Amino acid sequence: MENNSRRDFLKLSALPLLTPVFKQGNIHLKKKPVIVLRSSWNDNNIGDIGHTPGTLRILETHLPEAEIMLWHAQPRPVTEALISRNFPKIKIVRGSFYDENGELTGELKDAFERADLYIHNSGMSMNYGLFNFEWGGPMSNLAPFYYCIENNKPFGLYGHSFDKFVQPSMSLFRDVLSRASFIYCRDGDSVKFLKENRFKTPVLEFGPDGCFGIDVRDESRGLAYLKEAGLEEGKFLVVVIRTNTPHLNSTGKGDLMNPAPSPEQQEQDKSRMNKVKDLISTWVRQTGKKVLIAPEALKETRYGKTMLYDTLDEDVKARVVCRETFWNADEAMSVYARAHCMFGMEPHSLIMGVALGVPVVHARPLKHGRKGWMFRDIGVPEWLFEIDQSESAAITGAIMKIHEDYPGAKNKVKKALDVVKDRQKETMVTVKKLVKYEI
Repeated sequence: MENNSRRDFLKLSALPLLTPVFKQGNIHLKKKPVIVLRSSWNDNNIGDIGHTPGTLRILETHLPEAEIMLWHAQPRPVTEALISRNFPKIKIVRGSFYDENGELTGELKDAFERADLYIHNSGMSMNYGLFNFEWGGPMSNLAPFYYCIENNKPFGLYGHSFDKFVQPSMSLFRDVLSRASFIYCRDGDSVKFLKENRFKTPVLEFGPDGCFGIDVRDESRGLAYLKEAGLEEGKFLVVVIRTNTPHLNSTGKGDLMNPAPSPEQQEQDKSRMNKVKDLISTWVRQTGKKVLIAPEALKETRYGKTMLYDTLDEDVKARVVCRETFWNADEAMSVYARAHCMFGMEPHSLIMGVALGVPVVHARPLKHGRKGWMFRDIGVPEWLFEIDQSESAAITGAIMKIHEDYPGAKNKVKKALDVVKDRQKETMVTVKKLVKYEI
């Protein structure tokens, strides 16, 4: 009996994916959770990069025992370099979900066969008729969900926003997403939109954008840039713009976020940049502090200069730095961490700021969708504006109030981040329930 017990013990010890758990005097074996995360939408936008390390950090913090595989449907060398530096345990799998023969093959097939849970990360890809009317994109996003349904694997969406399901897509999305185990929307209006349209997902709640979990930094590059640019810690405002302009290498008609601008959109840009120009001028002249015009998207390395920096008065321009090279999210984080405060028309640099404890003001274009409500939903509605509807004085006034009561502003950021962390914890309770099962 003693030898048999010893042999049984050795057999159990040889299983690397099984962990013994004692319960009422008996040994129960729990499988090491395997999670596949689809993420990293774009290497030319630090927000699309930032979703990935943010959600990975949340998962690693709350499920340290889990094996997480990061799926990149397209090559993402910039994001992958960041992940390899900061997440050595993460395995990256690549490839399309189905090849031309309609089969799931290779390392992606192995990943899905082993997965206990599939998560589609933060973004706005679950829409139809918002960016275009082509079916290829929506079907490539839905295909993994169908696989999970057919193979009885749970799946969910993390920190997503929903804006439009033009018919006949509503019925399709409602059917598939109602069978998800969870949908965490990064704004309350998306939750309301889905519920009003009779989505029946068991867990359908507010859950912050995964980028709020980001904590990666490239201190070497960040500090070197601050020195080169003459920016001192705590003594500069970051400004992030978004223009109605195409990608730098664009040859087509553009899209909602990167259009080949119409005359009306060009006039809209002029009006918006005048408001940002007023903000920068007031900040420089009243505080004496500097400004960094920083790019969230690669294309703004050009347009931030030509459409904003070059229009500034000379006395103001002397106190403004315009970054004309793109960067990875970890270098941006190291720079943002030293900012006094931030203003942006894009949300994800501001999300990084909140994660770092930096006060932010968001003046959003309404056409960018419901995601703009996220700053209201984490508790700082007074820092949220609509760039076209709001008066220039109101936007500038919000930044100047932060400067006038900086301790109060820092306390607001802390409270907002507490809201985010509480919700992150609750979302991970759901994930744990889905993947920690006895066998």
